[in-house]
Amino acid sequence: METIESWFKREVQSWRTGASICWTVISLPVLFTVYTILSHFYIFYPFTWISGSISTVFSASFVLLLLLLILVIVVVCVFSISSYTVIPEVPETRLHSLIQLLTPPRPVHGIVYVISGAICTWICCNVLEGRYSHLSVQIASSKSYMLNEYHLFLVLYGIYSGFMYLIFHYVHFNNYLQFSILQQSKFFQVRGQVVDVLLTSVQCTLWQTAYFYPGFWLLGQVPKDWIVHNLSLLRSEQSVDTFYGLLDIGLCYQTVLLGIFLHFMWSYSALLYRVYSTEHHTFPIESAFDNTANRCLIDAMTCQKDNLVKYLGFLDLSWLSKNSIERRAQVFSLSQPGGHPHNWNKLSTSCLTEIDALNQKVQEENWKVFVNVPVRQTEKPTPVTVGDTTTLSHRTTSDNTVNGTGDSQTNPSTTPKEGILSYLKKKPFFSFFLMDSPDAKSRQLFQGAQLQIWAIEALSNFATASYTEDKFGVVQRSLPSTLTSLLNLQENVEKYFKLAVTSSRRQTKDSMTKDAGLKYLLQTTLKSSLYKIVNTFGKHLMSLKLQPDATRKLKQFIEYKE
Repeated sequence: METIESWFKREVQSWRTGASICWTVISLPVLFTVYTILSHFYIFYPFTWISGSISTVFSASFVLLLLLLILVIVVVCVFSISSYTVIPEVPETRLHSLIQLLTPPRPVHGIVYVISGAICTWICCNVLEGRYSHLSVQIASSKSYMLNEYHLFLVLYGIYSGFMYLIFHYVHFNNYLQFSILQQSKFFQVRGQVVDVLLTSVQCTLWQTAYFYPGFWLLGQVPKDWIVHNLSLLRSEQSVDTFYGLLDIGLCYQTVLLGIFLHFMWSYSALLYRVYSTEHHTFPIESAFDNTANRCLIDAMTCQKDNLVKYLGFLDLSWLSKNSIERRAQVFSLSQPGGHPHNWNKLSTSCLTEIDALNQKVQEENWKVFVNVPVRQTEKPTPVTVGDTTTLSHRTTSDNTVNGTGDSQTNPSTTPKEGILSYLKKKPFFSFFLMDSPDAKSRQLFQGAQLQIWAIEALSNFATASYTEDKFGVVQRSLPSTLTSLLNLQENVEKYFKLAVTSSRRQTKDSMTKDAGLKYLLQTTLKSSLYKIVNTFGKHLMSLKLQPDATRKLKQFIEYKE
């Protein structure tokens, strides 16, 4: 029998990937036309600019170059599929981030982007014509050929742009499949993000161009000499790798425009893939046919081999708990014969398993932080007996720390590796690469919290809907376990935020990454979900058989003291 991940890749993901690539291909003629018009811009000759752009766009060579550009982008899109993930990889240090770029298959992606940058730049140079079109130019007075440094400059910049985009793709989490909080249609999602993609492309292009110019000024002679020697070309009379050569305004304009075009083209294709991959998919709650029995919602939620399938399963559960009365009725139904709530038991167990797993991680992290919090001991009067006289002497301890149990904590012996790292971190150059990111551990702890957020929302929505829709009381019978898990996680999350602030004197803002807000969204979801249940059942919840700690915390919510 075919597994759910195999079925999903064949029936769902392949179609979504194909659709995103098709829309990329459909958009490329528009993008390439806009680039061509802007690249032929003449501020003093507007009619020449317009007529020249129109003649270029409707030429046969433009169509052939467009077809080649489409082929290159399709290859890049296909090779990039394996780079996307629903769980972001959070590096602890800058060195770790660099090491991640060297792990397979990322070097292969880098080669693909570098080659793509070179070919796309060659295509753009042929559209530009003039002094940018060819690598070599024939000298009028002889049959010899001279190196065209303007063409070489742009091609090297295209290669450089491909490499820089690879770094951007991973370091800035452009490969992170982030699910939007509000489920919108694909058109509105793309329209809402395309402006940000364009602005990011402009910003990144200006940044990378500022580094490329001095790099070409210092090292541009190396590729130029190699090409001149191997292709038997003459040196150009107008050298670009000089101070005055780099001040060419026309070359700078074409360079920046080319960088924006390449970065936006790659980022736009990535945006389409993310939007299509994170689209809501409806899984059947139960199946009446044996050949589709392993494609149900519970199979998606328990899928371990494909995280995207698992995330889409929890997204579907959260969506149906809010928006579908018919599917909620299936969850609340009893099996026949037997009269057992199998659907609810399976779904709720899967949700509670994820919530309890995160609760255990947060609790362990709280204990580690609590143990390492330094606490200065105060002066304690100690009775000292000398002969028949009892006096008080003060025993003072300075700069000592105690652990959570009050026992004195000694510094553990460090290994040679830890000693070397500690020494290198004190050096300015090495500390830049070896210092831990202040929010790395926090982001690693909550990097997969989106699953728990959907599980919490689903349980609270089912509990609220059961007040009027659950005819057999299947949800209300499991309210004690649901409330216990939610209350325990809520308490540990609140403790984590307090301890995280207490244990660090140097406060820093979270990195501007797409996953940084997951922990705050989890905190908000926990409170809102618990209040949703409390507002529905009120003081009747106090009659549930809960542990004393859970009852105490639940009472605070009932009294609106949280």
